[in-house]
Order: sequence, then C-alpha cells, then structure tokens
Amino acid sequence: MIERIKRGLEYFQMNTYKEYETLYHDLELQQHPEILFIGCSDSRVSPEILLGAEPGDVFVLRNIANTVPSFDARTRDMTTLSGIEYAVLVLKVEMIIVCGHSNCGGCSAALTGREKLAQLPYTKDYLQPLDILREKIEKNATDETSDTKARMMEELNVVEQLNHLKEYPFINDRIAEGTLSIKGWRYDIGEGEVETYDEELKNFTPIVSHLKPTD
Repeated sequence: MIERIKRGLEYFQMNTYKEYETLYHDLELQQHPEILFIGCSDSRVSPEILLGAEPGDVFVLRNIANTVPSFDARTRDMTTLSGIEYAVLVLKVEMIIVCGHSNCGGCSAALTGREKLAQLPYTKDYLQPLDILREKIEKNATDETSDTKARMMEELNVVEQLNHLKEYPFINDRIAEGTLSIKGWRYDIGEGEVETYDEELKNFTPIVSHLKPTD
C-alpha cells in the first residue's frame, strides 16, 4: 500500500501540481471557495470529482451520513458546526450543499435499528438523531420494499439536515440577505446521477440526466 501511496504522491507532484502550479501559488495564502459541501465520509463519494472542481473551489465537510447538528443539539458535533460557521461567516460561501448518497451505511444502520450497533458505541450514539426518521418510515411506509425504505431514509435525512441548517440565525441572516442558498442532493453511486430536493414539490428530481448531455 505504501508504494501505491508514493506513486500517487509522485504523480501529483510531477503532473497535477504542475498543471495547477499558478493556481496553487495564488491559493497559498488564502482561499475563496464559493461552495460548502457537506457530504458523507463514504469513500465512494468524492465531492471534487462530482462537481468537477479545481483546488480552492469547494470547502468540504464530511461525516457519517452527512449530518448537521440541530440548533438545540449543537454541542453534539462541534467539528461540523465550527466548519459551517467558518465557511458561512468568514469564507462567505454562496451555497451550501448537503449531499446524501445511495447505499449509505449510516442511514442503513439507523433504519435497521441502532441496537445492532452495540460494538460501535460512538456510532450508535452519533446516529441517535436519525431515530425520528426511522420512526416516520415505520409509520408511513410499512408495505414498501427494503430498497424503497433505504432510499426514503437517505432522502429524508438530507431534508432533515437542511432543516437543521435553517435553525441557525447566522445562516438565516445570509439567506435573508440573498447572499446564501442551501441545496439538498442525493447522489446515486451506481448510476452517476445527482438529484436535488425541490422544496415546492417535496421530492428529488435530477439536476442533469447523464443520458442527456448538455451542449
């Protein structure tokens, strides 16, 4: 593995860095990202690749199940919250994207019941806020297939995190000023498709179909 890492670093230094050398010099002392991307820690989800971003374009926060602590429980995850605060108040990002994804392990664990995570006590506690989503699915989707329930969990989770973001005054102030927008996405890993949450329609719709390339 170490040899593969060395080859990767060598490729970066000899190729990628050279390609962006001028940009890296410009970024050396400061950054001005326009997007805050809150995503899952899952190794299959790479924000920079997904967005086609260059160095300095995106400020990235990743955790299990792409969660944002609610305002009332803000001390549960100060790492995520401090990153959001910095991005919004200091970096002045113009957009926050909360991106969930298909086959999310965190959502799956929350959906099937946290009691099965006895040997992962930190994860069990961390996923506690998602219990309310599992209860909603159990109440309203009892006859749905397991795949449908999993997708519902992933989508509801994204919407819940958007709601949590709106609980913070420093975010609402920027939204009211018209200088910040927030988006909820779900990335289908197998299909390569990204859907966005439509607040009016209350559902997720494709942003760009990979079957219909734009000009």
